[in-house]
Amino acid sequence: MVKCYVCQAEIKSEVIYTEHILLNSLGGKLKSESLICQICSPSFDKIDAALSKQLNFVGLLLNIRRDRGKNPDIRAAINETGEEIFISAGGKPVPIKPTINISNLDEKLHFSLQARDEKQMKEVLHGLKRKYPDLDVQQLLQTAVVRREYLSNPVHYSGTVGGDEAFRAICKMAINFYMYKGGIRDYISHLISYIKDGQLKNCVWHYYPDELTALNGENFNFFHTLLVKGDPLEHILYAYIELFSSFKFLILLSDRYFGGSFEATYSFDVINNNSLDRKIDITLFRNEILEIIRKQPLPVQRINKTMLDLKEAIILKQTDDYLGQLTRELVEDYFKDIPEGSIFDEKMMAELSSRFAEAFVTFMYRVG
Repeated sequence: MVKCYVCQAEIKSEVIYTEHILLNSLGGKLKSESLICQICSPSFDKIDAALSKQLNFVGLLLNIRRDRGKNPDIRAAINETGEEIFISAGGKPVPIKPTINISNLDEKLHFSLQARDEKQMKEVLHGLKRKYPDLDVQQLLQTAVVRREYLSNPVHYSGTVGGDEAFRAICKMAINFYMYKGGIRDYISHLISYIKDGQLKNCVWHYYPDELTALNGENFNFFHTLLVKGDPLEHILYAYIELFSSFKFLILLSDRYFGGSFEATYSFDVINNNSLDRKIDITLFRNEILEIIRKQPLPVQRINKTMLDLKEAIILKQTDDYLGQLTRELVEDYFKDIPEGSIFDEKMMAELSSRFAEAFVTFMYRVG
């Protein structure tokens, strides 16, 4: 009989709930129907949403795949002008407000519009039609073109990772994994009131071990990692969680652990969307863990270094993705006007190469 570890009621067919051990919003795929029942699951929506909101910018910039939904756009501001824009999937800047220019030339009205997408363009045009009834909305939509522009100024976005609700979500993640791997509820039962209501403090903190270096700025491997260890000699049960290879936490699950030796690990490659074998060598003694959790020293230098590496890795990933997309679009755009059955000759090769060169030089000039 499978029981919900929160309320201890049997998980019958009518209350089955698929719990994402690693949040779906973070691209996590590890999940189980044997952890939490459908009745208890809403109790954790708030804390899961808090952690998701804090880390959404990483998933958005990496354009990660989720089981359902998509990473919501985030608001940012252009440094020089202060203009607010949206950052969409893959880090693409999108204007929030449309621009409308109306001029009167030769006794005729000329409209110049820019919008973030077709939907916004339609809304603007239908709004203008109320003032200018003769406006042909469909004709204007047909003549509209998609234009690619690069920002010439840096964009500013700020956020924090941590705090009560996010830490409770991290703790729940550790409990989920421990129970999923056959853990004993008695050793984590005291934490249930914490993850539900925040009734316990000091069991989660930032932890950046020397054994696990930050993201290498020369690659873009992004991992989610879970580790739970139980030491019967030290009477300690703890977890280590790493999100996007950059946000790292130590969780004290129990300082009164009297079970057997326990160790379980899991790593997930967010970009390639698959689990993998990744050796995680973290062994901590009781006093080390208690000192970190109770004193909560903030490893500022390691966090700063990791965030810089994260930034560089995201830029590499976005550049690689964008150049691949740009290549496909250039090829598709060129060949759509070539008659079927045409032989690809030197002249065509030269024309296509010229388009490549112009597009790539423009891109590198803007991002360089």
